[in-house]
Amino acid sequence: MSSLSRRAALVGLGAAIIVRPTPAPATEPRMLRLYQVTTGESFRDYYHNGEGYLERAWQRLNWFLRDHHEDVATNMDPALFDLLWTLQNRFLAVHHREVTININSAYRTERTNTQLLSEGAALNSFHKFGRAVDITVQGLGIYFLADRVREIGAGGVGIYWRSRFAHIDTGPARSWFQRM
Repeated sequence: MSSLSRRAALVGLGAAIIVRPTPAPATEPRMLRLYQVTTGESFRDYYHNGEGYLERAWQRLNWFLRDHHEDVATNMDPALFDLLWTLQNRFLAVHHREVTININSAYRTERTNTQLLSEGAALNSFHKFGRAVDITVQGLGIYFLADRVREIGAGGVGIYWRSRFAHIDTGPARSWFQRM
């Protein structure tokens, strides 16, 4: 293969990765049960069939997790879906009950994020890149919720005490506490 065609192949492969995320290893279908607190919308569907992400569900999740201030969606990080699914399944395994995860905030445009800086939003928030959600689960405290996410060992976990939610993201592992 010439270097030109090899380069073209690598560029094509990179584009394919951007358009289609690599499916997470799974052996069973994965369902999410989510409720968007601000809009009152619900998502209860399979997003992964055990072999790969389901395109239609991925697009629906992108819209469900949109910036509701501007009605703008982005391609959310599918690892975030897997993190939410793992969290749901951990509650099911330990507490023997299904839970619905309440979404307080997900994707944010630059404009929305700037407006939220005074409320504690980070300048380079993972929300702007479709890699974060702020969540609650009815009947579970935010400290308990954050501890379960830390046990999974994926990404960042923040507790926002006054606002009563936990932030989770697919960035580097870290944790913090804010009284905002």
